[in-house]
Amino acid sequence: MHAIDHLLVIAVLVFLDITPTYAQAPRHGAWTDLVGLGYGSASFSCDACIGSQRLGGWTVSFGAGGTLSPHVRLGADVRVWMNGLNAGETLPGIDVVSLLLSYYQRTRGGPFVQGGGGLSHYDACKGTGDPTEPCAAGPSYYSGWGWGLTLGAGWEIPRGRFALRPVLAFHHGAVQELHSPDGATAASGWKQNLLTLELRLLANLSR
Repeated sequence: MHAIDHLLVIAVLVFLDITPTYAQAPRHGAWTDLVGLGYGSASFSCDACIGSQRLGGWTVSFGAGGTLSPHVRLGADVRVWMNGLNAGETLPGIDVVSLLLSYYQRTRGGPFVQGGGGLSHYDACKGTGDPTEPCAAGPSYYSGWGWGLTLGAGWEIPRGRFALRPVLAFHHGAVQELHSPDGATAASGWKQNLLTLELRLLANLSR
């Protein structure tokens, strides 16, 4: 067994061995989504576009907020989607910044639904093929900001001070206009839809 395999086994055993007493308490206090990783399918349309283009890509996300009641959480959420790495080619990307309200049927663990709104961003840069710095230095080919709405549902699996949360979410962004670096309009009536499936790791910050 390789060293990485040993580390993964140890990490799983430690996670399973965490004292579950915290998970027995009702949901409360501050929290943060340490990281979320998954896959997303995006589609785009505009006034001059023929049909709707659909692309797949990887997502990463994080968030933080507070607990309004054992059934309700409110937090800021950031989600980034990119169409692979595309070294030397045009790399489309979507950034979503939202304020989300989540409702939990149970006071700890179990299913939840969420919804909210915020900003939606589209960017098309030159890909580098490097996952740590996917876009080449310099201005993007074209980009734009607009408003967006996000709806989602998931399941919370508490364990000690942490929880695993598989989340399925849909985001609709009305960016309207994309601009090139010189300010010229590259597209009008731009809209984007993003369907993501992620596994998130939540940490409870309050005792």
